[in-house]
Amino acid sequence: MENQPEARQAFPAAFAAIFIILGLSISLGSCASLGSDGGEWRPITNAYPSTDGRSDEDSRSGGGGQTDAVVQPVATSPAPNRATEDPAVVALRTKLVDGANTVLGRNELLIRGRKFTMDCTGTVLAIYWYAGIDLSQDFPKLKGSGVSRIYQTLQRRDLLYTTSRPLSGDIVFWDDTYDEEGSEGHANPLSHMGMVVSVDPQGTISYIHYHIRRGITIDYMNLGSPNVQNRMENGSLKVINSPLRLAVPGRPHPARWLAGQLYRVMGLGYLLE
Repeated sequence: MENQPEARQAFPAAFAAIFIILGLSISLGSCASLGSDGGEWRPITNAYPSTDGRSDEDSRSGGGGQTDAVVQPVATSPAPNRATEDPAVVALRTKLVDGANTVLGRNELLIRGRKFTMDCTGTVLAIYWYAGIDLSQDFPKLKGSGVSRIYQTLQRRDLLYTTSRPLSGDIVFWDDTYDEEGSEGHANPLSHMGMVVSVDPQGTISYIHYHIRRGITIDYMNLGSPNVQNRMENGSLKVINSPLRLAVPGRPHPARWLAGQLYRVMGLGYLLE
């Protein structure tokens, strides 16, 4: 199976401000590729990586089942009530799913007069822009990749949380989806992002993201079963967690490589004001 994150791009912050003023988005980024839960809403102000392993795009596990690495299932905390009970917010989340369907499979991102880069950051920015939300509003004031800047934008407003059953429109962040040049196997935090489109009754999340070979596509993640790639359901093999780690030629197969294993945190971008 394939993996995603795109090649790293870097633009000085001064250029970021110029591009935003011109109505152009930039990724600045390293990416290589409805309901609520019970409990009390608790934002995450500093979500550390949930994994520290490496993995590649080929399962080499005979086509499915559980991988050798054991990552604990994600503990669930709920989104704030406003995310599911405010009609305006629910409508906004529906608009985001419409936006995801609009950009799915495209080879160019020109949305409402604004052009976005073809990478993971550009994909999420474009979907949110379609729904009338500018996730790049704080970019000139922040440092780091596009993924990192969106993360920081949400972190500053207490809009990060973690759950095994996210909401459509939630932004997903991952760590260690590829080795940054010169990292020599060290952790590569906030290396990829996507957006939740839906969650099935078994907790398998469909998310949209940019895949380095397949472009803008839908893949899958299950945070209740993060170590399982495929599972037999109703007589057919179903993807539970898509491969998300970019292969490194000449390196051994790492332990953690599935979407559920590399997950970091969710972001409530649709609550951004």
